[in-house]
Amino acid sequence: MSIKKAPTGSDTLPAKQIDDTDYKLITLLRKDGRRSTRELAKSLGLTEATVRTRLRRLEETQTMRVVAMTDYRLAGFNLIASIGVHVQDRAVADVAADIAKLSQVLDVQIVSGGADIEISVAAGERDELAQLLYLQLAQIPGVSRLDAGMALDVFKFQWGWVPFL
Repeated sequence: MSIKKAPTGSDTLPAKQIDDTDYKLITLLRKDGRRSTRELAKSLGLTEATVRTRLRRLEETQTMRVVAMTDYRLAGFNLIASIGVHVQDRAVADVAADIAKLSQVLDVQIVSGGADIEISVAAGERDELAQLLYLQLAQIPGVSRLDAGMALDVFKFQWGWVPFL
């Protein structure tokens, strides 16, 4: 197994500084990402110009994005599976990059432990999951073994959200 650092934009970004006002602003947007700048300013006791400046800074530094989130179940994905991917004769980061291109893949991480890569995938039905496993993932050069586990019940699904510490 060879390991190559995955390409990320975070290597070139400046350190992100978030103050209490930024936390409050992000918290309000998490509750309702469609709130107007005027509503946000009023809730925070700031001017609209200050809120616009903070929002622009948070977005430009890639500290925050305001996006639409879709409930995976309402989108027709009835199954979530966690899959350990074992890699042989190819750089792990290259395999991870190929896996990340698949639309059904929710997340991809290079990990330590039993597998080289851990991924989560969504599928509508079991046959779709089987096709993803056998006809797509298993065919990626370097994939030597897949360890799949299907979610029986989902208690928390929060991709794209980072908890405040």
